Amino acid sequence: MMSKKFTKEELKKISWRWVLMGQLCMNYGKMQGSGYLTTMLPVIEKLYGDDKEAKEKALVAHSQFYNCTPQMTHLILGMDIAIEEQEGIKAIDTVSSLKTSLMGPLSGIGDTIFAVMNSVVFGSIAATMAAEGNPLGLIIWEVWYMFVLFILRPFLFRLGYKQGANLIGAYSDKLKSITKAVSVLGLIVVGSMLASMVSINLGTINIFSTPLDLQAGFFDKIMPKLPQALLAFALYWLAGRKGMTTTKLILFVIAISIIFSMMGVLVA
Repeated sequence: MMSKKFTKEELKKISWRWVLMGQLCMNYGKMQGSGYLTTMLPVIEKLYGDDKEAKEKALVAHSQFYNCTPQMTHLILGMDIAIEEQEGIKAIDTVSSLKTSLMGPLSGIGDTIFAVMNSVVFGSIAATMAAEGNPLGLIIWEVWYMFVLFILRPFLFRLGYKQGANLIGAYSDKLKSITKAVSVLGLIVVGSMLASMVSINLGTINIFSTPLDLQAGFFDKIMPKLPQALLAFALYWLAGRKGMTTTKLILFVIAISIIFSMMGVLVA
């Protein structure tokens, strides 16, 4: 077995370089390419410092287009360092191909896990408890963030470094299962938020001189909280229309709320 060239302390510093500089100079041309290169500079210097040609090739390769969920990049970084440490500059094309092929799938997994878990799940818990005057939800949200920053990110980095290119075959099925589970959890939380936090009170309208209680006499008999679900579907559909923005959606909700209130459809 080939001896390792990087100490645990050096690897820890490289991992933290990505945390602090991963989004450095992010742009539409190369996205996180500059941040990735900056993170890899100590690796390049240690592995190729005396070989000018190899060093230049590595600098060019690691400055190319790169865009991946920041948390999942720790896996790629660990794998990258392990492969270059073992194979040297001759593996730089392999590493470049590996980054290109992995950043998409890992972003799909990472965005689902970290966006859904962070914003939807823990954010909704914090918002719900805050609405009741309880700050515990915000504390739980912050604890999750600290867990990702100080425990999960270093773990992913060490895992990538230890497994190298073998990681993809060994853990692909587990990652897919985690992604699916978190997606289902996110949908459950969003549905619960719609039912518990979105308030729509419908009034009574006259149909052919016959009063109809829209809330209790119609929608609640079909499905409780149906107006909230219909509003969510309508906003989701509108969000996908060309030229639609979040600001326009908010103004749309305000406008229909005022109009329906004036018509007596919505009541306080």
